[in-house]
Amino acid sequence: MASRRSKQRWFLDLVIPVVLGVVIAFASRTYGVSAAEVVSGSMEPTLPYPTYLLVDHFAIKFGHPYRGEIILFHAPPHTTTETPLLKRIVGMPGDTVMITGGHVYINGKVLKEPYLQGIVTEGNFGPYHVPQGEYFVMGDNRNNSFDSRFWQNHYVPASDIVGRIDAVLWPLKDARLVH
Repeated sequence: MASRRSKQRWFLDLVIPVVLGVVIAFASRTYGVSAAEVVSGSMEPTLPYPTYLLVDHFAIKFGHPYRGEIILFHAPPHTTTETPLLKRIVGMPGDTVMITGGHVYINGKVLKEPYLQGIVTEGNFGPYHVPQGEYFVMGDNRNNSFDSRFWQNHYVPASDIVGRIDAVLWPLKDARLVH
């Protein structure tokens, strides 16, 4: 009887931590944080390709996205990819976005974008009004980014945002907080 009980105890001592670990890992990845990979050059020089990132899901579930934040979101349905995309929020719900003369204008004022490190936004766009509950996003590599300027509906619905990019994890030489 004692050996049967010790076998059961050994089994429980092994199974319970493994099951709890799997549940915690799943919950953490689904509702907390996860990793993402930069798979294109559209966010250079801010996020060079290839780079691995920390995605904060709590910031979106319990907060509101803000202008200048880099987000991970589901690709628009009319694009050729199913991979989530990374872009910077430029236009907020209710904003009017226009691009002219190498600059982005939000509600008639030039948007200050120090993260572009001198990159000029080529071409003209808009003006477009960002609907409530949606966001206008652009890559930092403005002239090599498939973003809101080129999509059929131009916007990312709040419900498609997966998380906020908080940190560069890899390569180690580039590890840093993104905000």
